[in-house]
Amino acid sequence: MTAPLAPAELELSAAAAARRRRLWLACLLLVLVLSYPATAMLPLSVAWENGWLENAQVVVLLAGAVMAVVHARDPAFGSSQGAAARGLAWALVPLWFLLAARELSWGAVFLPPVELTYEGPVFASSQLWYKPAVYPLAALMLAVCAWLLVRCRADRILLSLVRARQFVWAEVAVFLLAGLLSTYAEEHLGIAIAAPLYGRTVIMEEWAEVVAYATLVLAQWQVFFCLRSAVLRHDA
Repeated sequence: MTAPLAPAELELSAAAAARRRRLWLACLLLVLVLSYPATAMLPLSVAWENGWLENAQVVVLLAGAVMAVVHARDPAFGSSQGAAARGLAWALVPLWFLLAARELSWGAVFLPPVELTYEGPVFASSQLWYKPAVYPLAALMLAVCAWLLVRCRADRILLSLVRARQFVWAEVAVFLLAGLLSTYAEEHLGIAIAAPLYGRTVIMEEWAEVVAYATLVLAQWQVFFCLRSAVLRHDA
């Protein structure tokens, strides 16, 4: 078993993590800014159903699920002090998988498209033989997540991060920016679409969703880094 880190080592680790966090946030903001030229220049096919932007979203979401499993199995959370963090991590795993499944139209993208349009292939989840079970199963998974969140007192975890000034406010801000950009691309903000983007905003919408999901992954990493550091300090 690895020996607990000394307080000085924990401080160095926290400083390095803070630098990495700022770098990732800067990269996400840059990618968000690049959505404008990308929308104007990339072919519409990149934003089609089952196109590479949607596939990128699925990859990011599955990465979030894998990361949550890794956190849940982290030896640092094996003690009673880490039980709440472990429960929170397990609660997040099915949420990531549900989001990924939704982006895959619950598996319909693996079937032949029912229609080909100007906006790309159309996949219908109604063609799935197991479609009647999709929503009941999703509801069951959400109920399990809710039970785990209540059991681990997720509200106390988040409140402790807020009080310690370690809450992921920066990630929340970037996530909201990505959401606003996606809403703008859907023409729901009442703001006129710029001429170079007219008829192409589906690219911006999907691009912004990739950034939004990546921001959630970064937020998850930051939350569990802070929780892990707190547990290690307690055990040191």
